[in-house]
Amino acid sequence: MPLIGTLPASGKTAAELANDINARLNTRYLRNARTAVSVVTATNYTVTVDGAVIKPGIYDIPGRLMLSQALAVAGGAAQFAKMNEIVVFRDINGQRYAARFDMNDIRTGQAPDFQLRQRDTVVVGYNSAAAFFRDIVTTLPSAAAVFVALR
Repeated sequence: MPLIGTLPASGKTAAELANDINARLNTRYLRNARTAVSVVTATNYTVTVDGAVIKPGIYDIPGRLMLSQALAVAGGAAQFAKMNEIVVFRDINGQRYAARFDMNDIRTGQAPDFQLRQRDTVVVGYNSAAAFFRDIVTTLPSAAAVFVALR
């Protein structure tokens, strides 16, 4: 914009961007500036959901997305998902960060849902011990009976 320069618009609503423009105009040029911002074309952003979910993949998201919504988009948790071990990876200024979340706490309201950003990666943990036990019980039912009998 000629009077106030470049404004970053990514991740902001039209109202938030209008408030930023008003603030800059009011600082130097106007009193009580009022601007209107409308979105002509929205650019989708992507979120990757991986790990123990039904449909892992890269998803185009047309707006804001919460962690719980990302899991729903990926078809929900797989059979042996560890819902208390969900990690979100995010690049900030060229550095990779990770944050751990417990979806059980989010679902019960004990923790707030987390807003994802462009290019975040969500990885849902996998309970390998439970899967291993299931495999043993289903493939070797007689071995399970032997263990019970020896006890």
